[in-house]
Amino acid sequence: MYGREKMWAERDWKRRLGYALLGELHVPGRLRSRHVIKELKRRGFWGPAPRALYDAGGGEGAFAYYVARKFPAWRVVIADNERQTLERAHHIKTRLRLDNLEIRNVDLREPGDEATYDIVVCADVLEHIDEDDRVVKHLAHALRPNGVLIVTSPSVPQPRHLSLVAWRERRIGFDPSDYGHVRNGYSERELRLLLENAGLGVDAVRFTFGPCGTLMFDLFFVTGDNRPHPLVYAALFPVYMGLAALDAALPARHGSAILGVGRKAA
Repeated sequence: MYGREKMWAERDWKRRLGYALLGELHVPGRLRSRHVIKELKRRGFWGPAPRALYDAGGGEGAFAYYVARKFPAWRVVIADNERQTLERAHHIKTRLRLDNLEIRNVDLREPGDEATYDIVVCADVLEHIDEDDRVVKHLAHALRPNGVLIVTSPSVPQPRHLSLVAWRERRIGFDPSDYGHVRNGYSERELRLLLENAGLGVDAVRFTFGPCGTLMFDLFFVTGDNRPHPLVYAALFPVYMGLAALDAALPARHGSAILGVGRKAA
């Protein structure tokens, strides 16, 4: 089950039980990874054959743990620089004996590996970094020939959200900058240019979190986001997952998130 691995680093018994029974509890993050996997399947990268995957800034999410467990022949590297995130990642690796998983303390703004990975994923990370162009160039250099870089981010402009979202933001004193964003996200043109300027061919730029995904995200946020009431969460979990499944299945002309795929020349 996607995300169950995170139970091994969770101290709160209620959340640990949630991970054990339901998998990844952050349904927006779960949907984001579903779109990444969908792109890998389209390009023939998803399967047991040996691959090298670099998850740039992905220590907090479940994607790298899931891949390392699902495909033992893959070499999976998590790159992050948050101390607590790295500690949790090491704990998960040890408890699950994921010998194919490597965890690195990395500043993505600095040069890294060269021509090492078949797949690089940078999921909802670049909106937190001023020097996004420098980071993408480093990630492009890390790709092997014909390798792919998948980037996800919030989109700009944002579509219309439920009025309840603004109400909850006022109620809890929330501002989007609380997420640590240095930019609101990317437009189609901006994301395409970011990939092209790194020397990559642009395979695709498309919207995700269309009407169904945005509705799911809004409901998830207004009912507590990362810290919901357990009974409310349990009652709404089937609704979240149903909306997420529709979002993954239906094309979106516009959405509250965007995904780009860049490919390194063969």
